[in-house]
Amino acid sequence: MAVEIATNPAFRAGEPRPLGVLASAFVNSVGSSTWDSAADGTRFLRLATKGGPQPYTVVLNWQAGLKK
Repeated sequence: MAVEIATNPAFRAGEPRPLGVLASAFVNSVGSSTWDSAADGTRFLRLATKGGPQPYTVVLNWQAGLKK
């Protein structure tokens, strides 16, 4: 969401508006951010992978492997 603000003569916030929809999550599997905003605040930059979505592995019952 984005909202325009004014600070002179007093603080005033405009109406919130949606910026758009992203197809993937903002945080990758190791917890680091995959996005940032441009320095001038006009757009967002998102890390994309070549060739579309990548496969992932779900490990079930992983605690049992710790006891070995």
